[in-house]
Amino acid sequence: MKPFSDLKLILKSALLSAVFTVLLLMLVNYFFNHSWNLFLGSSNMQPFTVQGTGSVTQKPDEAKISFTVTKTAPVLKDAQDQTNTQTNTIVSDLRKIGIAQKDIRTSNYSSYPIYNNSTIRMMPVRIPSYQTSRTITGYTVSENINVTLHNIIKANNVIDAITKDKAENISGPNLMFSNKTRQALVNKARIKAINNAKEEAQSMADAAGIHLGRIINIRENNIPYPIEPMMYGKTVNSTNNSATQINPGEDTITETVTLSYETW
Repeated sequence: MKPFSDLKLILKSALLSAVFTVLLLMLVNYFFNHSWNLFLGSSNMQPFTVQGTGSVTQKPDEAKISFTVTKTAPVLKDAQDQTNTQTNTIVSDLRKIGIAQKDIRTSNYSSYPIYNNSTIRMMPVRIPSYQTSRTITGYTVSENINVTLHNIIKANNVIDAITKDKAENISGPNLMFSNKTRQALVNKARIKAINNAKEEAQSMADAAGIHLGRIINIRENNIPYPIEPMMYGKTVNSTNNSATQINPGEDTITETVTLSYETW
């Protein structure tokens, strides 16, 4: 009788062990898939997707101003010397108002001849023709300069200084965010967008009577960050001696994210 009793004990233990294992698997499946059905995996669940947007507004902290120095002379070297002299004067005056040498950059330097076109009539025996001779009468040298300002308040002084020094084609300031500031603002806007998406998801889930699980996917919708440049033009021969006044205003960076949730 004892062997039969031992067999019953073994079968009972095996049955209890099997039941415990099934219950454990069901608990684990419910924890991860929110379902008591062991054969219903997460792949069969439809994700709940919602979009959120966050924006951050701030005054630009960087500006770029460009201008040109152009000189014309009968001899190329004279045109070059005159251009270099005026450029050096402007750079010196920019340094005096606190612009670093590394922030003053030549973007283009060009020289080209000036021609005096005259037409000479040639009289062949039968067929008349015309030939144009080109004579060099001088040379023009032009240098384009870009100035980067890390303090946009100095834009007023820069424009006044280069105007006083008779620079040409003054353009700017082009107001923008520096790379460091832009990245910090993007991070703030991204956090706002994620929080906005979570609030929207919870609100919609409550209204629909569904339960939100874990976030299974997040996607950032990259959109451009338009910065409208404030352009300023001032003619060299202007008789208006009033000081320049730049109004930087504010610009906005916006981030949009999409979150996908498990639901049950």
